[in-house]
Amino acid sequence: MMSTDEHHALALDLGSSSVRAVLGSYRQGVISTEEVFRLRHQAVDDHGTLTWDLERIMDGARRSIVEVTERLGRLPDSIGIDAWGVDYGLLDVRGELLRAPRAYRDGRMARWAADLDRAISPEAAWRETGILSQQINTVYQLYADLRQEPDLVDRVDRFLPLPDLVAHLLGAPAEAGRAIASTTGLASPGARHWAPRVLEATGIPERWMPPLVDDATVAGTTPEGITIVRPGGHDTACAVHALGLRGDETRLFISSGSWSLIGAVVPHPVLDEAALRAGLTNEVRTDGGIRLLRNLTGFWLLQECQRSWDEPDTAALVKAAGERASLGVVIDPDDELFAAPGDMPAKIARWCRVHYAVEPEGPAQTVRLILESLACAHASYAQGLQDVVGDLLDPASPIHLVGGGARNSLLPAMTAAACNRRVVVGTPEASALGNILAQLEATGVVESASRGEVLRRSVRLVDVEPSDSIVDPSALDAMRERLLNATTG
Repeated sequence: MMSTDEHHALALDLGSSSVRAVLGSYRQGVISTEEVFRLRHQAVDDHGTLTWDLERIMDGARRSIVEVTERLGRLPDSIGIDAWGVDYGLLDVRGELLRAPRAYRDGRMARWAADLDRAISPEAAWRETGILSQQINTVYQLYADLRQEPDLVDRVDRFLPLPDLVAHLLGAPAEAGRAIASTTGLASPGARHWAPRVLEATGIPERWMPPLVDDATVAGTTPEGITIVRPGGHDTACAVHALGLRGDETRLFISSGSWSLIGAVVPHPVLDEAALRAGLTNEVRTDGGIRLLRNLTGFWLLQECQRSWDEPDTAALVKAAGERASLGVVIDPDDELFAAPGDMPAKIARWCRVHYAVEPEGPAQTVRLILESLACAHASYAQGLQDVVGDLLDPASPIHLVGGGARNSLLPAMTAAACNRRVVVGTPEASALGNILAQLEATGVVESASRGEVLRRSVRLVDVEPSDSIVDPSALDAMRERLLNATTG
């Protein structure tokens, strides 16, 4: 049964470049969404440390509440916050922030990562947490913090993942949702509790760690009286929630944004040797299941190119890319050369010269190269997931693609061709929609069993076949083979 009540839910969707407020209005079984506020922000260099301007982020959060209230003529019924993973805030005993949250692209972790890997090997850490060891992970960040500032042991009273920090500053208790906690590399598989062996190895005091709570639950209220919901915390958890799948369904998905998250929706953590060898990570879904996934550099490459070109019109670039001849090669999006900001077109050209003795000519061919490279990477990782999940996943089932890539006219078709399977393109607003849906479930407006029906009423899905691509599947196969040869010698 679906409620016929009207409900207005405010999704605060925090990205690495903007604070976005999306108003979700539920009426007669249908959710409509509207972006009502956006405030640009970015990581800033604070005396050599890359940090987030939390004051600006909180200003955006509070201004979005004002904007929505003025638009509705009343307060929204609920609010939920989602953000990227791994970053956090540290509170003192008075509940005050000790310093600006540090950004995952800050370079401090590189100095101490090898020490942490000696304290607990990446393989052992994976078995304790289900999370692939990466230097951007919270565990590496906190370890570096403690090595740089040993007195933090006594100064910190509470650690909070970023979306839970924002929720706390809006009025929620200092707790952490399981989905965002699972991205830290500090929680047990499924984030039922914090991982004691990892905490001991890193020297992170257990008393820092907040209580872990289920997502899609009410967390508290703002001073104005708005219900605060924990919607999954992590933007990809919210995006996967917007697929509307049952808890026992196994499907491939791609959440396409600055990062491409390629994963399989599975009921329980997958902790066997095949998953470990494939470099897979077990992150928690909003509904408590698992996102078994790989994290791949995504539209960060294009965004950085646009910054260098001073060209904000993504649609025009993509259109021009579709009219430009393919270079016939692809790059490895995850090469460490592309991790840091700064002159991405020159980095891509240099990578191509070194590996292929060719380089793209101009923005259009560079954009086409990026899109073909992402499609080929999607195919490689999708095959790896299929191999690990095995019979749980029907090889003829489609891949669900949501997020910013759903706006792109080329990427879904190229991905379908590279993967040789149908791609179902959902909403670009998947994170916000999943956030809103979790709010409706937490407040009793929509029953969890009706989630899929509500989404089918609310979102137009588009089927893309491999034959819809401007690139022949065999050409993409050849590019993948050439990349393998170029990178393995």
